[in-house]
Amino acid sequence: MSGITGARYVVETAAERLAREQRAQWQQFVQVRGELEALRAEAEAYRSVYGSRISRVAAGARARPQHSPRRIAAATAEVALLVGRERERLRTEVLAASRQDVSGLLAAPTAGAAQPARPRHQWDERTVTEPDARQRDDAAARAARAGGDAAAQERHRARATRAAELLSRLPAATPDEVRAPCAAAVAEIAAGAPASRAHLLLRDLEERVTAQQRAEERVALTRRDLLTIAAPLETVPGEAAARLRRRVARLVADRADHVPDGLRAEADEVVAQADRARRRKAVADAVRVGLTDLGYRVGDGFDTALAGTGVAYAAMDGDTGYGVKVLLDRDDPVIRTQVVRAGTVRAARTEDAAAEQKFCDDYEVIKRRVRRAGIPIDQFGQVDPGRQAVQVVADEMIPAQAHRAAGQQRRQGL
Repeated sequence: MSGITGARYVVETAAERLAREQRAQWQQFVQVRGELEALRAEAEAYRSVYGSRISRVAAGARARPQHSPRRIAAATAEVALLVGRERERLRTEVLAASRQDVSGLLAAPTAGAAQPARPRHQWDERTVTEPDARQRDDAAARAARAGGDAAAQERHRARATRAAELLSRLPAATPDEVRAPCAAAVAEIAAGAPASRAHLLLRDLEERVTAQQRAEERVALTRRDLLTIAAPLETVPGEAAARLRRRVARLVADRADHVPDGLRAEADEVVAQADRARRRKAVADAVRVGLTDLGYRVGDGFDTALAGTGVAYAAMDGDTGYGVKVLLDRDDPVIRTQVVRAGTVRAARTEDAAAEQKFCDDYEVIKRRVRRAGIPIDQFGQVDPGRQAVQVVADEMIPAQAHRAAGQQRRQGL
């Protein structure tokens, strides 16, 4: 071992595992919550068209990112069931309302010709007079016309029903400038437009509905992507994450049909920075405990400084003037250590090497204790004791020396 070390670490603490499980469950909840919010908005939009014939959609179960994974999963399952049930009910109600409106517009069937009088039977004592052939032909013609009228009415009703179904498939968020001509086409078909005209209107109506459905699909896909981006941000504190959450919320509210360039990468970096900071804090806490358990003295805020700025100092036990400099890389899971000496302390090279050897022995114990805390450390670099000069630092960097200097200043003040 040596007085200068470098090692990689992996944070597998219970808190880290919990954070991962919470985030994974939260991402699923955010997706189904987004579907429910979209469905509720869709129902409200349909209510503006069809009125109270369309029911409102319930709010559903709630959850928070800090809830237990099991609780979040239960809320996700409950909301998913609600979405499936309410989506089917909404579709049924919209179709029924559309058909009802069209039924009211259907032209009243034309009155059929008067039923022909049944043949009169004239009786006398010897003969029966039957209707002549011309009367029988007229009756057959009238029956044929009546049958033709009934078939035409049935075809008319089928076209009107088809138009009602198409109109019901028009997405709730369809703008008025598109919905209005669609509704007018349905009304014209229901009012009895000629067959050729009705076919043209149906073809145009189907094209308009299909175009709106495709546009709605793009919005829905984008909303899912945006929610995927936003979900981990809801588990991250800080203004950067809050700003991105607000931006995503505006995009969802504005029904964006694509994810802006760079948004995903920016969000991923904010989340990654928060994750690295959380893991550095876990390492700093574990190292502080390991050092103090072996008699090293650390100053107030040792773990905060190590996790935040990436560097902190601990004094070796006794009043030797030696200490340990601990460094955490900001972007990589790497921890480095180095024995240092206070600037006012004069020591021979052999004393420096002895201090380095002592820390090397202690460092093996610290690594085992940190590993038991859920943070295995894999050594990748070392410099043997005595191979390099010990770094000299200002006295105030080493907690014991800073404490001594503060005491001397107090005594001089007296």
